[in-house]
Amino acid sequence: MMTSNRKLAIVSLTFAFAGSLLSGYLTYWNLIGPSCHQGPLNWLVSCGGPAKVLIFGLPTCVYGFAMFFTVFLLSAAALAGKPKKSMIKALIILGVVGTLFSSTLIVYEVWILKLTFTGLPACVYGLLFYLGILITNVTAYRRIQHEPVGT
Repeated sequence: MMTSNRKLAIVSLTFAFAGSLLSGYLTYWNLIGPSCHQGPLNWLVSCGGPAKVLIFGLPTCVYGFAMFFTVFLLSAAALAGKPKKSMIKALIILGVVGTLFSSTLIVYEVWILKLTFTGLPACVYGLLFYLGILITNVTAYRRIQHEPVGT
């Protein structure tokens, strides 16, 4: 029978995998492809206006990919063995940072730049994935806190 913490690690891994796919797709179309507006999923995921939103000269999706992939690796490590409190704390921190990052981008792109979108803004998907990661790992941390010593 699968333990509840193992199930939570699978959920976290799933959110991280979905986020890695999304941000990897956007990274490809922003860095290598002609434009993210010409990507095959443009009807579903919109990357904003005509100009890329950059941080230190890189599109924001690159940072999203780095964070999602880090969460993916940590979640996979948690799934491979008994997750440690420090590992779950790191996942919670990444969940908080990712949630703040994508929330800030939503506000910036939608209300400040007033960009038009053909589909749901990518940062909204990112926010949902990061919230899933955050909630899942807060739940896992609480369960570890209540485990009897020596289990």
